[in-house]
Amino acid sequence: MARTVRPNQPLKLDGARNCRDLGGYPTKYGVNTATGQFLRCDNPSKFTEEDLTRVYDYGVRLQIDFRSEDEATGESASKLKDYKDVEYMINPMLGDVSSDDAVMALPDTLGDMYIDFLDNKRGSYLKPLRAILQHMDDCVFFNCTAGKDRTGTFAMIILKLAGVPDEVIVTDYAPSGDNIWEDMKASYNRMTSNPNMGEEAIEKLRNMFASRPVEMQRALAHLKYTYGTIEDWMLLVGLTMDEISQLRNKILGCY
Repeated sequence: MARTVRPNQPLKLDGARNCRDLGGYPTKYGVNTATGQFLRCDNPSKFTEEDLTRVYDYGVRLQIDFRSEDEATGESASKLKDYKDVEYMINPMLGDVSSDDAVMALPDTLGDMYIDFLDNKRGSYLKPLRAILQHMDDCVFFNCTAGKDRTGTFAMIILKLAGVPDEVIVTDYAPSGDNIWEDMKASYNRMTSNPNMGEEAIEKLRNMFASRPVEMQRALAHLKYTYGTIEDWMLLVGLTMDEISQLRNKILGCY
C-alpha cells in the first residue's frame, strides 16, 4: 500500500504563516527531494530579527520575490532585502497588479492564472531559474504575498522537475489557503463588504483566497497536454539541457 504523503508544515516564524521547505517529497528517481534547498513563503515584510536569523541559519542566500514593485515597497518591503549577504531579486509575475486590490481583474479561476503563467509569462522564469544555478550550495527562498499562487506555481515547476508525482505536488499546494487565512481574511472581509458585489463575484473572490486542489490539477494537466514534459517547457523558457539537469540535481540534493 502506498504511504500517505502529507504536506510539509510551516517553519515556526513570527512574521510568516506559510514558509515551507520543499524537501522530503518522494520522486520517480527513488529518492526524496532534499531538505534545505528551497523555502516557499508568503510575504516576509513582517519578519522579526529572530525570523531573519532562523532563515539565514537555514542557509538562505537568495530571495526571489514574485511580487510587483508596488507590493514589495514601503512597509511591505522584504526584511531579507539588504540583510547580510542575501541576494535579493524581484521578479514580478503580475506586473504592477496588486494581489489584494485587483483580485477581481484576475481570470475566472486560479487554474486559469497558473496556465497563463506557464503559457504567456514563461520567459519571466528564465532569470530566477538561472539565478538558482549561482546558489547551488545555498537555500533559495521564494515568495509572493500569500505564498500561494505565484509561489505555488514556481513550487510546482521545481517539484515537477524533481520527478515528484502530480498528486504530491497538489498535496504541497493545497494547505496554503488555510495557512494564510488569518492574515488575509481582513482583506477578504473588506472586499466582500461592498454592497454592490454580487454573489457570483463573492464566490469568485472566495476561490481566489483558497487553494483548491482542482486549480493546481488543471495547471499540471495543461502542462502535460500542451508541452509534454517539464523539461520541454524549460527548453522553451530558454534553459539548456545542462542547466535543467543542474536544477534537478539541486532539488534532489545530488549535485
